[in-house]
Amino acid sequence: MKKIIYIALSLLTLSACNKFLDTTPDNRTEIDNVEKLSQLVASSYPKACYAAMLQSRVDFVSDKGTGQENNSNSQAFFWRDVTDVSQDTPEYFWNKCYFSIASVNHALAAAEEMGITDEMKPYIGEAKVIRSFSHFLLLSLYSRFLEDDAPGVPYITEPENVVVQNYERGKVADVWVNAEKDLTEGLAMLGADAVYSVPQYHFTVAAANAYASRFYLYKGNWTKVIEHASKVISKPVVNEATGNVDATDAANVFAASNFQPWSDYYASVPSSNDIKNYYTKAENPSNLLLTEMSSRLSRYANTWRYGCSADDRTASYSAKNPTGGSWNYRIYSSSSTHYYVPKYREHFVKANINATTGTIYTIFPYFRVEEALLNRAEAYAMSDDFKSAIADLNVFCRYRIKSYSETKHVLTMDKILNVYKSKVESQDHFMNKYNAYGSAAWTSEKKALICFILDCRVLEFMWEGLRYWDLWRYSIPVTHETITGDKNTLYPGDDRWVLQIPETAKLSGIELNPRTNLLSKEW
Repeated sequence: MKKIIYIALSLLTLSACNKFLDTTPDNRTEIDNVEKLSQLVASSYPKACYAAMLQSRVDFVSDKGTGQENNSNSQAFFWRDVTDVSQDTPEYFWNKCYFSIASVNHALAAAEEMGITDEMKPYIGEAKVIRSFSHFLLLSLYSRFLEDDAPGVPYITEPENVVVQNYERGKVADVWVNAEKDLTEGLAMLGADAVYSVPQYHFTVAAANAYASRFYLYKGNWTKVIEHASKVISKPVVNEATGNVDATDAANVFAASNFQPWSDYYASVPSSNDIKNYYTKAENPSNLLLTEMSSRLSRYANTWRYGCSADDRTASYSAKNPTGGSWNYRIYSSSSTHYYVPKYREHFVKANINATTGTIYTIFPYFRVEEALLNRAEAYAMSDDFKSAIADLNVFCRYRIKSYSETKHVLTMDKILNVYKSKVESQDHFMNKYNAYGSAAWTSEKKALICFILDCRVLEFMWEGLRYWDLWRYSIPVTHETITGDKNTLYPGDDRWVLQIPETAKLSGIELNPRTNLLSKEW
């Protein structure tokens, strides 16, 4: 019997009552040629927004006392398990990732049945990288992904042929191994970008290498981070006379035309809508992988009650930095209460042609060029190659500092120490107190350099979700305070760092995450 599989439409009609991986597809089609295979793979990306789901869990948000409220924003601020199952929630995200995996597995099985040809290989490679990425997202949010012996998530490589399939979570280490295997095999098979009509919506070679740089960053393999990030942007060469990276250096030339244009275009446009319209466009070369998804992020990023306040804005964007200059990100406010950097444009789809209700969609950048550069800078710093790390940071700052000066704003270790030394030498600093990666034994230079890199990541990826993983990786406690002055801290090791697996997953024999090791009060 020929294999029959989900078409894209069936993957987009998930309802809240669907059980974990237990729905037999209603809309079917035979995958019997390369074109159908490519279309199925293209529809298989995980279409859910981790940024909206994680945004109120981090350390640069406050209770503003006013603004849009929904459980996915408010319950996350208090580190409670989110009870909603709609867009921007842990249950929705879990389901979308596993639907992505199910789709990919059907595509790969169909390719095997047809007989793999050279023409198919780029799409098979793309499918394997998607499967790796979806499992990576699940592992790094629903498991203690830094602990090899902790329970992982089911790594699924075969299509289902029963209504309810039993699975085991296995160990974190096993998920890393399987995800790396898919990533490595997939990368080797990816073809020229010309096979895609719009490459930015696919795992191109550049996008897959950017993903690999994040994968190995979270895994702690610094050599691999450098290897893969360097396939996205070349290693800069330091001019020994100036200590800076020349404007004509290949890395700077590439960054000038491939970074988000905060120095030029965004600096001159008249409104935030102009920035939103370009930030996630396929024509914007900063974007290596874009995905359309249902998310409230585009509408409420600036107006959620638990979000960026005036004080948060000042602490993040106006704090002293080692260049001595000012950051050139444009920050907008709504009602002098809600502060945001505009990034997402809303796409509202009506329920039908005469309806006034519908679904909010946005385009989300899963990977950008800037991340590859900052991943590499961190990997160099962790490898004690401070010179190379600072060179990467000088490339980054050239396009993020207002009225950049070749001499005035060049980064040096002395400048970095001047800003961070007293902080990192305090016994209360997270590096000394919680000792992630053995940081308590690091030199002040290494601690300060990593702190600056983490601060750069906050600014660059605000409203893009990556801060949550950075906090987790470096064991940085997060304190939240309500408008009435009630405070609580999420400490490293607390069970609430790990998102809760949907209750429906128990039908497939999957254990939920514990909620017993709470290191502060339960809000």
